[in-house]
Amino acid sequence: MAQAASKGNCYLCGGTISKTAFKKHLLEKHNDAADDAQTCKLLKVEGTDEKAYWLYLDMPMSATLKTLDRFLRDIWLECCGHESAFFVGNYEQLSKNTMVGMLRDGSKLHYEYDFGSTTELTITVVGTLLRPKQRKSVRLLGRNEPIRFLCGKCGKEADWICCECEWEDQYPYFCEDCMESHPHDSALPIVNSPRMGVCGYCGEDDVYTFDPAPFLK
Repeated sequence: MAQAASKGNCYLCGGTISKTAFKKHLLEKHNDAADDAQTCKLLKVEGTDEKAYWLYLDMPMSATLKTLDRFLRDIWLECCGHESAFFVGNYEQLSKNTMVGMLRDGSKLHYEYDFGSTTELTITVVGTLLRPKQRKSVRLLGRNEPIRFLCGKCGKEADWICCECEWEDQYPYFCEDCMESHPHDSALPIVNSPRMGVCGYCGEDDVYTFDPAPFLK
């Protein structure tokens, strides 16, 4: 659905960084060396099939997968209170009480939300990162820029994804005006999430849209 290569916004300095360079950027520019710095796990989260959607996060060693689950629901997934699970290795399910500090650097977790219309994520434990001491259990460091789609009828920027067209393998993206005259009724808004167009997901819990204003002062 979405292209694999993408750029993202750094939520710490406002920079626009490519996905492939983001790890290096964080470790070189935002790895705190203060004596009271807090040790965290640096995580990369991406759509398993929709890799153009990605996040970089850090979490204190004592934070749990339950906290990560709540964050992922808020920013990317929650629509109907579906169940979710974390897996490692050969689909060994992990307890959500597992602390992120127990995860091995370089390891990958598989995450599933909704066991009917499933959205799958891959979580890579990149390594450790030092940050200024704070209470945040999950700190958003970077996120892909919103992906733009063009209306299949008029060529303007699209606002909606037609679920029926998606199911029928037809071009599903339409602007507001063209969607009004479209023959299908089941449409969902275009959002910055790998769950776009699935179930009833509209992104209403996502309060993490990048704001460049603080970095323009």
